[in-house]
Amino acid sequence: MKLKKIKIDLIFLEILLLLTLFSLLAIYSSTMIEGSIYFKKHFLRIILGILALFIGILIPYEFWSGKRAKILYIFSLVILFLTILFSKIIKFSGTIREFSIFSLKFQPQEFCKIVLLFFVADFLAKIRERKELGKFHYEFLLIILLIFLILIQPAIGTTIILSLTVFTMLLFAGIKFSIIFFYILIIFSFLFTGINIFPHAKRRFEEFKKGNIYQQYHSKIAIGSGGLLGKGLGCGKQKFKFIPKIHTDFIFAGMAEELGFIIILFLLLGYYFILIRGITIAQNAPTDFGRFFAIGFIFMISFYIFIHIFSAFGLIPVTGQPLPFISYGGSALISNLFGMGVILNISREGRTFYEI
Repeated sequence: MKLKKIKIDLIFLEILLLLTLFSLLAIYSSTMIEGSIYFKKHFLRIILGILALFIGILIPYEFWSGKRAKILYIFSLVILFLTILFSKIIKFSGTIREFSIFSLKFQPQEFCKIVLLFFVADFLAKIRERKELGKFHYEFLLIILLIFLILIQPAIGTTIILSLTVFTMLLFAGIKFSIIFFYILIIFSFLFTGINIFPHAKRRFEEFKKGNIYQQYHSKIAIGSGGLLGKGLGCGKQKFKFIPKIHTDFIFAGMAEELGFIIILFLLLGYYFILIRGITIAQNAPTDFGRFFAIGFIFMISFYIFIHIFSAFGLIPVTGQPLPFISYGGSALISNLFGMGVILNISREGRTFYEI
């Protein structure tokens, strides 16, 4: 493997780092009643995340295609199976299962989602090259298998986001509609079964139908009471046990209460520029693998943003999904920053990007 001279989108990188550093402010304020433990842990995770970001930038993105994509896929299957088989020795965090090794915790699904995008992008690039986009390949079943294993962790919110992401990649690649319809049918049947089998998911949907979700009620109070300028950093009331896990599942509401609409607008503009420039990078990617991965990852981040914010406004059931680069959580932050690093590596071949 040879490291190449890097030409990347500096504006993309700068906005991404600003969002990540802004999370320190958000975590400090939302967890100040707990002391400094969350802030210290999040600071360490940002350091690890930035290391992952630059690993993604430095390693040529083609490294993750071909045989390596298949090897990583097999590894993901193994680790997801282990998560299910050894559930008794795996600690739970809400409904998400975690591995705990040498006191370090990580959520396998957060890393498996990146692997899935590598696998799908590599597969689509190869069948596009062979002009076999209208044929059914066994890889479609392998994609569904990995999504199914994430579903039964259980992680319904992540499953929905990954399903939408893969659907977007299939559309972007021009896969035959009958194949996409088969994929949608299988995924919908999985999700419908999962929602009715897993008690926590069924309870959330029933409570949402009744309009009786405690967290979302207080989340809307927080957002509405923030006004234009907010109550001031550290002055929000909803973090005082009114909204459980405000530093993870409802950090958008906490920021809106304390910082107000104007600051939140700048945050949303930051996301907007990241997403728009990410799509531009995908369009300018020199290979189909890079193009498909970039479009998939950017849309996946978009789905996380929309679902988190819609949940905060009470427009959809609570899914427990973090706000990318802002919410407290090591596995999601590290995997997302690594994925962004890969996209920045893809951007080195772009025609409109700056060089470092």
